[in-house]
Amino acid sequence: MLNSLQNNTAVAVFIDYDNIQMSVESLMHNDPDVQWEKILETASQYGRVILRRAYADWAQNTSAQRTLMALGVDLVHVSSKRGKNAADIRIVIDAMEQIFTNNDHFSHVMLVSGDGDFTELVHRLRNAGKTVIGIGVSGSSAEYLVNACDEFLFYDRLVSLPQSSAVTNEKSLDEEESAFDIAAARLLLQRVLEASENELVHAGALKHNMLRLQPSFHERNYGFSSFKQFLKAQDDLVRLKDVDGVLYVQLAPRDAQPREALLQKYLQLLGQQKIRMTPNAYRPRIILKFFDFVKDGSISLTEAKERVHAYYEEHMPQVASTYITEVTHQLFHTYCFQFDDSREYPENARLWDKQVSLSQDINSPQDLLDHCDKGLLQRIARQLGGKEKIDPEVAAQLLYGSKPGKRMLEHVKELIAAL
Repeated sequence: MLNSLQNNTAVAVFIDYDNIQMSVESLMHNDPDVQWEKILETASQYGRVILRRAYADWAQNTSAQRTLMALGVDLVHVSSKRGKNAADIRIVIDAMEQIFTNNDHFSHVMLVSGDGDFTELVHRLRNAGKTVIGIGVSGSSAEYLVNACDEFLFYDRLVSLPQSSAVTNEKSLDEEESAFDIAAARLLLQRVLEASENELVHAGALKHNMLRLQPSFHERNYGFSSFKQFLKAQDDLVRLKDVDGVLYVQLAPRDAQPREALLQKYLQLLGQQKIRMTPNAYRPRIILKFFDFVKDGSISLTEAKERVHAYYEEHMPQVASTYITEVTHQLFHTYCFQFDDSREYPENARLWDKQVSLSQDINSPQDLLDHCDKGLLQRIARQLGGKEKIDPEVAAQLLYGSKPGKRMLEHVKELIAAL
């Protein structure tokens, strides 16, 4: 499941007990027990675990003590009277102390927390030559912490918990809600393989390079028990070759992936019109969230963008900030907004700093999504020479980040027909 490591690899585990416990409770809504043994089992797959420490006010968390002690975890008591960040500070002190006093005794640090306050610690550990693996709960792990780690695993996928609370309640068309976007993983896979100039790449090296670009990538996040299974499921994009029991990967020839080539063509056509777009499953939800902030017409586009950023940073930090920036430009370039010029603004005020309202034909979140989608499709149709030249399946993948189901495909066909 994980990268193969040398037998002498030593791992130090630091557990932010309250962060993980509360995040899992929030995810499950029914006060579940955290599967600590699964976390430590995962740590042991990286090497010999030489240090296991969990930090909390153990006078208030007596029920978990027996379980953790039975797993060989050293319980470090931090009084809650010292403030809510007392445990975080103690973890930082202990981790840095380990660097200075036992620098050669361990090469890997597993930080069990999704708290973004540990980001600077991760940077320091990596600067000291340590490999840092994070474990946190999806929906409550800070994006900047995730990206700072060498690798970041999501606890809920590690133990196969349901994702109901890790996503918003808004559904777009017939898409299954998921906190993890397979389209983003496919783009990452393609990006790394393209850098190899079509050479065969060792599967282990491929995953390592994918993790370097995106630490939160892990096959379990997408429902696959192994990296090999993940690769096999992308048979339209890659070709696998077994050489004496060793798996190698390369991109499929362009003529063997016509829809992928067509998708890239559509993206290029939009790019020529200064519209940036990364196909992803989060896009519809981001647009629906924009409706919530803009519908009363009392906010600027800049402010709306910042509020959407803040919302997803708090509720779904796995949503890349670039997706939100791209959606803002898509909405702007498809004329979804009207800017209020009747007010007095500073002389140097930019257009996006003026109060904005929705275009007159937009009365619901779905109207906003459809208006934007039709605007993008219209621009592609003009470049292609007619709406009948748009491939509905590729258009659906472009707009919604996945291979379309029946309802989604019918909806896209209706959008194209209405152009």
